[in-house]
Amino acid sequence: MSEQERVLAVLGRAGVVDAITWAWESAFQRTAKDYDPDTGHDQVWQGLTAHKLFCNRLDRVFHCRDYAVPPDGENVGRDVLGKGLQSGELDAMPSLRPGSVVRADDHSSPGWRFGEWRWLVTSFGFESIDKISWQSKTPTKQRAAARLGSQEEGLFPLPNSAITDSTLFIAHAINSDATDREAYLGSPRSTEHGGRPWHWRLRLGPSPAATTGGTVWPAVGDQVPEQGVTDADVQLKRAVGTGE
Repeated sequence: MSEQERVLAVLGRAGVVDAITWAWESAFQRTAKDYDPDTGHDQVWQGLTAHKLFCNRLDRVFHCRDYAVPPDGENVGRDVLGKGLQSGELDAMPSLRPGSVVRADDHSSPGWRFGEWRWLVTSFGFESIDKISWQSKTPTKQRAAARLGSQEEGLFPLPNSAITDSTLFIAHAINSDATDREAYLGSPRSTEHGGRPWHWRLRLGPSPAATTGGTVWPAVGDQVPEQGVTDADVQLKRAVGTGE
């Protein structure tokens, strides 16, 4: 089983992919609603706002930081989880067991972890997912890409880093007029010597669960590309009649 298949099997079935997709969709919708170039908003505002809101939504759905279960063990109230969300978003938010996903930042890069899999968040130019240059990113992101390229390129991760072989990235983008968006989950590949920036990546998109709740399961078989194939988007589908 390839790394991509293992990630889909673990994160997909646990509802983590569904939760990430919800978080990004919520962040995009609020950013698009508030975006107003006439008031001085530009792409810098747009990108920073979407990034901040995405991290906030990830903390909400995974019950981290301000949304963590308090020491008394009582669940976080719906008034806390729903504060600042648009109508219907709280009802659509996937339900995961508090503590199953934890914050796992690396220096200034926000990150989260479920089991062995850890992911950081980064932005990219809209419709340029395969043109990312990791050398233009933060040292943390450069370390992640170099670590995953070490076997084939003779590179080694820098010391004193939390980067491991199970570090992934979620890359997000919004177009210039805030009418469309993209988000990908993938395994970065060093671009120091050229080539594509991903060993593999899959596109996250609005799913049935984004508006109706439920679990997103990974499509398997012929729809899952071989590890190392970077130009095929993997679609996620909702399980029907599983009884779970």
